[in-house]
Amino acid sequence: MTFITTSMTAVLGQVALIVFVASTALIAYVYVGYPLFLACVALFCRRNRTDPMSDDELPTVTILIPAYNEEAIIEHKIETTLDLDYPQEKMKIIVASDCSTDATEKIVEEYADRGVQLIRNQEQRGKIATLSDLGCSVETEVIIITDANAIFEPEALRMLVSRFRDPRVGMVTGNKLLQRTDAAVGEGEGTYQKYETTIRRAESEAISIAFVTGAMTAIRSDLFISVPSHLEFDHVLPLHIVNRGCRVVQEEDARFHESTAASTGEEYKVRVRNALRGFSTIFLMGKYLNVFRHPLFAAHVISRKVLRWLISIPAVLLFISNIGLLHEPFFRVIFFAQVLFYAIALIGYFVDRRGIRQGVLALPFYFCLVNYASIVGLLQAIRGRRMAVWNTGR
Repeated sequence: MTFITTSMTAVLGQVALIVFVASTALIAYVYVGYPLFLACVALFCRRNRTDPMSDDELPTVTILIPAYNEEAIIEHKIETTLDLDYPQEKMKIIVASDCSTDATEKIVEEYADRGVQLIRNQEQRGKIATLSDLGCSVETEVIIITDANAIFEPEALRMLVSRFRDPRVGMVTGNKLLQRTDAAVGEGEGTYQKYETTIRRAESEAISIAFVTGAMTAIRSDLFISVPSHLEFDHVLPLHIVNRGCRVVQEEDARFHESTAASTGEEYKVRVRNALRGFSTIFLMGKYLNVFRHPLFAAHVISRKVLRWLISIPAVLLFISNIGLLHEPFFRVIFFAQVLFYAIALIGYFVDRRGIRQGVLALPFYFCLVNYASIVGLLQAIRGRRMAVWNTGR
């Protein structure tokens, strides 16, 4: 009996070690290994910078701004858009109101004499359905998709579309600069955004961006497709663009400003929605990307995003397997470090609820928030939930 017990303990110890090593390796690959791989590849794929196009070279563009109850910011959005360093005769602005119940439509109507067009939905259809219809009817050479709360710098549009001088580029995303609100969650979000921007810069050079920043996106009109209302342009269009033999890139000098989340609850909802729509897109990947013709890009999407969304699974396995290895001093240290990390995250949660700046607590708290939201999004996607319409938010 003692022999059997000893043998079982040894087997469980081996299993725990295997799970621990595999979980550690996967987490390290997602957050460190793959980003470093992209950075190394980018060094050998450094592409020539694109000079801004002259006024004569610039393509005609239609700027699509979906809006739902955006009275607080829509005037500033329109004013800054009209003031862009871009020939007015080559720029068309359309604001699509998705049954706004505030003063959004009235504000937009005041700009009719300056060429801003207002389109009203007769019923609330959601951002994606609205943009799908508008995008398919655009007659200009380029479509710009942006959000009401994304404020472009004056030269941003010119820099963004100048990347289309390269005929291999089918889609361009801008460089988001976050302005922190009073919400405590903004500290963690800001750090996370800097990390994401660094990786996006590398993937833009190395291969093609997996998912774009939808608040500033330019796409050639002849490459635009409608997207089911429960999916997201940010996720679907990059797959489609690569499938058509083109690239999706980031233009660092096309900068725009956006505020961090107004509250932790808002950020959580955004992250759940992104994960839900992201997983729903992955379930349908074969519809938009021929993985046999583009296996490297398919692998890139998995490594870059899907594994990131699933990272809470190996994180939990790492914690549990570590318990079975506590008889070794080294693993006791690792376990203590994990407990400390999650304790800091928990303290960060209570500090956030009191509206206090989190400081060093911000990153562990935001890590847990984002990864918990991703698993919730996955479970909702598996259950077949579809989210076509939501209230004002990022």
